[in-house]
Amino acid sequence: MSIDQNILRRVRARLTAGWRATQYCYRFANTLSFRLLGFALKLVLVLYFLFALIVLGLRYVVLPNIDAYKPAIERLASEALGNPVTLGEIDASWSGLRPRLAFDRLVVHDKAGNAALSLPQVSATLSWWSLVAGELRLHQLEILRPDLDVRRDSAGGLHVAGILLDNGKKGDGRGADWVLSQDEIVIRQGRVRWNDELRGAPELALDNVDFVLRNAWRHHRFALRATPPAGFAAPIDVRADFQHPAFAASISDPTRWTGQLYADVRDTDLTVWRSYVDYPVDMQQGSGSVRAWLDFDHARVANFTADVTLADVRTRLAPDLEPLSLSAVSGRISVQEELNRAVQDGRPTFGQNGHAIALTNFSLRTEDGLFLPQTTISERFVAARNGKPARTELQAKLLDLQTLASFAGRLPLPAEQRRMLADFAPRGVLREFSAQWQGSYPQLIGYSVKGQFEGLSMQPRAAIPAVPKSAAGPAQAAVPAIPGFENLTGRVDATERGGSLSLASVNTSLQMPAWFERGEMPFERLQLQANWAFQDKNQLLLDLQRLEFIQDGLTGTLVGKYQLPLSRQPGQSPGTVDVTGRIEHVALREVGRYLPVQTPEHLRQWLSGALAGGSARDLKLRLKGDLAHFPFLARNPSERARGEFSVSARIEDGVLNYAPGQFAADGTSPRWPLIDRIDGSIVFDRARMEIHADSARSAGATLSRVKAVIPELHAQNLMLEVDGDAAGPLQNLLRFTLDSPVAGWIGNFTDETRASGDARLALSLKLPLHRLEDAKVNGVLHFANNTVTLRSLLPPLAGVGGRLEFNEKGFGLQGVRASFLGGPTAVSGGTQRDGSIVVKAEGSLTADGIRKALSTPKTERSLQRISGGTRYVTTIRVRNKQPEITVESSMAGIALDFPAPLRKAAGESMPLRFDMTGLPSSDPAALRDEIRIALGSAISARYERRRDLAREADWKVVRGGIGVNVPAPQPDSGVIANVSMARLDIDAWRRVVASMAGTPQPADGSTRQTDSYGIGQYIEPEVLAARANELIIMDRKLDNVVVGASHQSDVWQANIDSEQASGYITWVESGYSGGLGRVTARLASLIIPKSAAGEVTELLDSQDSATQMPAIDIVAENFELFGKKFGQLELAARNARGPSGREWRINRLAISNPDGEFKASGRWYRKEGENISSLNYTLDIADAGRLLDRFGFANLLRGGKGKMTGEVSWKGMPFSLDIPTLGGNLQLDLAAGQFLKADANAAKLLGVLSLQSLPRRLVLDFRDVFSEGFAFDGVAATATISQGVAKTDNFKMRGVAATVLIDGSADIAQETQNLHVVVIPDFNVGAASVVYGLAVNPVIGVGTFLAQLFLREPLMRAFTFEYQVTGPWKDPVVNKLARRNQVPAPADGQPSAEPRG
Repeated sequence: MSIDQNILRRVRARLTAGWRATQYCYRFANTLSFRLLGFALKLVLVLYFLFALIVLGLRYVVLPNIDAYKPAIERLASEALGNPVTLGEIDASWSGLRPRLAFDRLVVHDKAGNAALSLPQVSATLSWWSLVAGELRLHQLEILRPDLDVRRDSAGGLHVAGILLDNGKKGDGRGADWVLSQDEIVIRQGRVRWNDELRGAPELALDNVDFVLRNAWRHHRFALRATPPAGFAAPIDVRADFQHPAFAASISDPTRWTGQLYADVRDTDLTVWRSYVDYPVDMQQGSGSVRAWLDFDHARVANFTADVTLADVRTRLAPDLEPLSLSAVSGRISVQEELNRAVQDGRPTFGQNGHAIALTNFSLRTEDGLFLPQTTISERFVAARNGKPARTELQAKLLDLQTLASFAGRLPLPAEQRRMLADFAPRGVLREFSAQWQGSYPQLIGYSVKGQFEGLSMQPRAAIPAVPKSAAGPAQAAVPAIPGFENLTGRVDATERGGSLSLASVNTSLQMPAWFERGEMPFERLQLQANWAFQDKNQLLLDLQRLEFIQDGLTGTLVGKYQLPLSRQPGQSPGTVDVTGRIEHVALREVGRYLPVQTPEHLRQWLSGALAGGSARDLKLRLKGDLAHFPFLARNPSERARGEFSVSARIEDGVLNYAPGQFAADGTSPRWPLIDRIDGSIVFDRARMEIHADSARSAGATLSRVKAVIPELHAQNLMLEVDGDAAGPLQNLLRFTLDSPVAGWIGNFTDETRASGDARLALSLKLPLHRLEDAKVNGVLHFANNTVTLRSLLPPLAGVGGRLEFNEKGFGLQGVRASFLGGPTAVSGGTQRDGSIVVKAEGSLTADGIRKALSTPKTERSLQRISGGTRYVTTIRVRNKQPEITVESSMAGIALDFPAPLRKAAGESMPLRFDMTGLPSSDPAALRDEIRIALGSAISARYERRRDLAREADWKVVRGGIGVNVPAPQPDSGVIANVSMARLDIDAWRRVVASMAGTPQPADGSTRQTDSYGIGQYIEPEVLAARANELIIMDRKLDNVVVGASHQSDVWQANIDSEQASGYITWVESGYSGGLGRVTARLASLIIPKSAAGEVTELLDSQDSATQMPAIDIVAENFELFGKKFGQLELAARNARGPSGREWRINRLAISNPDGEFKASGRWYRKEGENISSLNYTLDIADAGRLLDRFGFANLLRGGKGKMTGEVSWKGMPFSLDIPTLGGNLQLDLAAGQFLKADANAAKLLGVLSLQSLPRRLVLDFRDVFSEGFAFDGVAATATISQGVAKTDNFKMRGVAATVLIDGSADIAQETQNLHVVVIPDFNVGAASVVYGLAVNPVIGVGTFLAQLFLREPLMRAFTFEYQVTGPWKDPVVNKLARRNQVPAPADGQPSAEPRG
């Protein structure tokens, strides 16, 4: 209790002491404040009264007497401005409580005393702050119409009205300080002249200058409007708002100012201002309008904003940049600089501490076509300081990256931004885009990117792993690998921690060399939703929410996750994946494009080439696990748990190439036949690949139950196992052998084999893909009544049964039976132990079998000459890939009906041996062999052949020879026949050879056909050497003949020496079925004996000869016909198309000798089934007597020279006149001849020669008319021939003793005549001249001749004799006629006269 009371007392005492102290303090403060307040009140009252006294003194004492203070005012103004000032009149007034002074003609002088500024009118309102400042201060200074001189001296000093604003010297610049200390300065309607001695620029005068300056201690503002000279700009507007430190030593020092400057220049030419203003860039040209705001801080530009509308701008933004030429530019440009507030030394920093650049509603167009559409872009850079890294921010509403990249070389961008543009090479458009990063590219500490993009393209960039913080530098953020891409559209939101990406692109492509071997992956459509996040240990987790794409017809989707290292170290896993995908359709040949780069190279190459065609549908993909264990072998349960990989799809029309990249000998075909038209499935299960074909084809054969398996895809040595069955045409199954290495394994035995009919093949292949030469094969070919041709020139085997077994070591024939050339045969053999091949066939053949196997429209006639049957043995050997074929037969039982020497009866034996042996070839692209044939003891043949390895190439005879009774020759090239026989019928053999070799047959008029067996090249020699006692050629018999002939390209050339002909002959065979070609002969002699007359007739006596006669060009120097020497013969004729079809035209027929020359032309054609010949001829007679001697009519006539012409036609051959149908006309004119003594039938008036029947003739006998040796001066006559009857009415023969006239007819066919003969003796000269004048006129007939003669010479009638000659030519009847009583009236109207006597 006592303790509590003590405590209470202590508290009470302390409270009492505190209260007393408080009371004391209050009383002290109250006393002090009362005194201070009283003092202040007294001071205010004193100042008030003092101010009142001053105002009263000014108002009533000073201002009324202001002129008295003019010197003091000038002194004060001079001290304030620092320059002498003189005043004119002064007017004083009040402006409120402030005194106001108005000055006229105020002049400010420079240091030299010159008037620097003349002000017509100045108004100044004084400020009461003058009392406080101790110097003149004005509330307002107003100047009207000043003329101001502003000058910058050569040292850089600025003088305004002679006042140096600031030159750095102590005490100077007070005028500028004083100006900035006044409340307001106003200039109206002034004029300013600017002279720049430092730049040496011409004077610049500004008119209509309005200027306002307002100062409020630290804060200053001014506005200036002025009109520059014409051509510079429109009126300019310049404003400023700035402040300076509170207690600056000089307020006019610009390095201490902070504020903003505004300028508005319209319609200006930027070029003219270069003399007065230093542009921040090299401005070479430009015009337009500029409105700019400039924020400055201690002479440093802190912010610059300009609204520009310019055109035709030429500038260079930095000395090391490319020139920039702009046809138009508009928008707002803002540049802001981060300033270090701690440093205010006035030195510019040019953005070293940070900056911001913004383009608002900005667009431009360059002269080279680049266009930046209107956009808003901002960029901000904060420099590194206080341990914080540099930071860069970029924002854009719309940005064309390609345009920006194109401008990069012309813009003053930082080096790291230039490098970024060069590395990424961006193109496309960004919208609502923002990007921010910390650090310097490419070492970034943090970053963020967000925005939309359209048509975006960029080069690929490798991943950058995170770098932890260290003493050497700050931490760096991880950056994922960025694939290159083209034309992407979508949205991105990414930071150093992760991000998201959304794509909706069409016609785009990705460049992903880190993922796929083919770097570029084009897509018709690509849609993507994906997120990613950076995890510990430099891991990136990619969450593929959905990926949909269409690429080259391939449509697919993919979802899943993929965790991968940002920087993969050797031995490190490529990542962990859990992906499921589905593809609707993919072309199998494109599978290689989609294999990841982790696929083993040998597997990639095989899959890319092996899947050579077709498509896979409904493809399903499942991939899960650590890719370090791909393809996730499952040899045990623990390995199976590592992961999962499977791909399955349906195959449609697929193509499988066992050995891609490996080719057959031709260098283009695959080494193994392709399996195509595959319909089935393909499955990749971990490391195993299986292809199951429900149906397929290979080499044209249908396949079934085909299974292709690669058990271990990861193995370095891939093994492909193929099993299946094939069914189809046997030729297609043989093609598999030909088109695969099997052909080499069986010694190319089936290279020339041809087959028909269906067969079955069971095949099993094991192909080590790295060493296909070690391939294993097992196959069985089952024959089913097939037809097989083993080798060319060998007839086919029909009804083949049995089987052919083969493997990589060879083949064997098991139970093969067949029918060969009409008889049964057994075939056995195969590959022997030494690697050679022996196949033996033994059986019999028949002529019918030969005809059925070998008969064609070309060989049918020849094969009809064979009959009977015989046995044979055939052996085929292949050793060292060289085939040997031997055929042996006695030929007993076979009859041959060919011309000698190939003629035999069935019972005769003519041993046949046929050997075909392979020869080594120096050309690896060709095969060679030799054929030897021996038939009996007389005939032998030997051929060397060549066959190019090109597909379907046939054997060609390189050289060969046929010998008959002599050894077979061996020429360097071509085929030669050497024949020595007693009788050789070339025509018979030519007809046989033509039928075998395909020579056209005229019987059916068919066109030339191909020699399917190539027999012609064996039996149709190019050179023929023949010696024969008797040679039949072109239906001519030649005796004791030696002939050498060559044959090339349907042309026969021969030198012949025989009793009938000697010279050079060429025969060009017809190129069509309608003729026999062309015969050209140049002969020294041509003799046709009488014994050949029937042969000539038989040769030409054919209904179709007009179209079958060859064209002829014959020149014979010595032509004899039936023992008559005709002289030189020229005959040219050809087949041609005429009005009635084809005809044989005789272009030239000429027979010449010293006694005369016969020339003719004509034609031979068929009409209505009959041959018709016509001839136009001219016979020039040099000696008619000797000419008749040549024709066999000796001693009939001596001399005689003239011409006989005419035109005749007949039904029949051109060289066989048909007298009953002969028609035409002739003209005869002969002179100076004499008839000789002849027998009773020798005197001739007319002789007609026929080349077919030359002995025929027509004879007239005049022995009872005139005596032997009758000489004539001329013979003139014309005659017509119709149906073999010649008629004339004007035959006139003039002689020395008489004139003979003949008219009448002669039947040439019947050799009879009916002629009227008139003989007029020559008894005086006058009568003879009349007779001669009438006789030489060939037009006048006998009757008219006599009428005119008797009218002129009546006495001639009495001495004229007339005869009638009738009867046969051999025994004519001549009757003398009595004189006529009357003479026919003359045709010309002269009076008639009675005949005398």
